Amino acid sequence: MESNKIGENGRRKEAEGSDAEKQDEEVLKKIIASHPLYEVLIESHINCLKVGSEEAEGFDITNDAWKKLVNSKFKSTTNPNTSELDHFMEAYCVALSKLKEAIEEPTKEAKAFINATYAQLKELNEANNPQHLIIKQQEP
Repeated sequence: MESNKIGENGRRKEAEGSDAEKQDEEVLKKIIASHPLYEVLIESHINCLKVGSEEAEGFDITNDAWKKLVNSKFKSTTNPNTSELDHFMEAYCVALSKLKEAIEEPTKEAKAFINATYAQLKELNEANNPQHLIIKQQEP
């Protein structure tokens, strides 16, 4: 019987620890979400995911916008006791910005290659299809 009580107590402690862990996690999420760079971090992450997407053209946070936000919101509140979260958020935003640039470069090169190939195929098609040229020349 006594072993059952110990087992039950052990389970109760695990459940209590789990609840405390969940509460700590929720508090940490709220602290992160209220950080001045959180919005920039989310936008930077979304921009990384949207690289190469045609819909992403209108949604972009530029490096200048990021630097402006960092200088206005983050740097003005920086003091010698800057927290680890501040350093992490800044480093993560920088890393996402560099990742986006690294992803964009090959994407731009691939788009340029595809456009050049398309133009060459179009020229070859027009050269091999003289009727297409005649019809095109007759239209005013």
